[in-house]
Amino acid sequence: MKVEERPPAPGAEPPTEAVASRVGWAERASQLGLQLLAPAISLLISAVVGALVILIVQRNVGDLADVASTMWDYGLANRSAFAFIFGRATPFIFAGIAVAIAFKAGLFNIGVEGQYAIGALTAAIVGTKLSAPTVIHLPLTILAGMAGGLAWALIPALLKVYRGAHEVISTIMMNYVANGLLLYLLSGPLKDTTQVGAIAQQRTVPVEDTAKVGSMVPFFNSIGFNFRGSSPVTWLFLLALVAAAVYAFVVRRTRFGFELRVLGINPRAAEPAGIRSNAMMMKAMLLSGAVAGLAGLQDLLGFDGYMKLDYVRGYGFTAIAIALLGRNTGIGIVAGALLFSYLDRASSGIGLNTGVPKEVTIIMGGVIILTIVVAYELVRRATARRQLKEAHERA
Repeated sequence: MKVEERPPAPGAEPPTEAVASRVGWAERASQLGLQLLAPAISLLISAVVGALVILIVQRNVGDLADVASTMWDYGLANRSAFAFIFGRATPFIFAGIAVAIAFKAGLFNIGVEGQYAIGALTAAIVGTKLSAPTVIHLPLTILAGMAGGLAWALIPALLKVYRGAHEVISTIMMNYVANGLLLYLLSGPLKDTTQVGAIAQQRTVPVEDTAKVGSMVPFFNSIGFNFRGSSPVTWLFLLALVAAAVYAFVVRRTRFGFELRVLGINPRAAEPAGIRSNAMMMKAMLLSGAVAGLAGLQDLLGFDGYMKLDYVRGYGFTAIAIALLGRNTGIGIVAGALLFSYLDRASSGIGLNTGVPKEVTIIMGGVIILTIVVAYELVRRATARRQLKEAHERA
């Protein structure tokens, strides 16, 4: 006899799969909320500390209001300011991805400073020495920048894999070597001797026009923005966004990304799982260096048109904070880069329009760096306690 299946009564528990799906979505939403809580706490603390510093230094509540108004008007309320923010964020995104790749493998690449400087140098050489159409010259120049960063990361990678040298020490030392090499080359063999004027800069000859990156201002203006023609945003900003998306996909959806994460989370489990730790560390360091080589290209190919001695501009050290703030995720790195770029923009506005020292934004950035690690650790512990409690309840 066939038994007729009846639908569940109103208010009855839905099928098991539906329950599991609903619980799964709730769990993921809860985890996302906790992950967003850490940067929110960090930003709130930095804002409070910045306000206290202003009150202590200026002793005037009106100055606090002026700073808040300037940070809004000079940054977020001014549509033209977005061009500066996007342009300034471009090297931050590349450098942040470079640091995050190493972080994912459990490595600490502090050598991004030297890597992007050497990358800009090799790109400048290709940009000046090669003559070819733009469709060939520009990609080759960008690839040369990546090759320079990769080559500068190769030595610390080899020392790490074959001699056990800690990458923090070796990459820091390579930064100093890069500075010395730039000083020698830009003062001698690669110096532009055709300069005229009382003061000759230590720089290369200008790169060919076929190696330069175009401005994104016409594109942004076509979609409703009103940027000035000289606004500092180039098509490398789009490349940076693409790089962040590719990074996120590779880390979360590919075998290479899985092995990278396993190596970073539990190196002891990597070898038994069939992951060659030394090979993965080598790949991670080289890939990190290659992406770092892109960080200096906007200044070279978009604005100045030549490589000069002051191209070591702190992008690599700022990128450490950006990677930490963004939790080593693609979208988090982009958000962190835009935040630090906005702080740079706000710093200029504070210096021009108020009597408050513009260094207050540097203090805020430093507080973000200090608090983000603590905030993430508190969130991690809260998550662990909640998961442990749920496990006991199930038992």
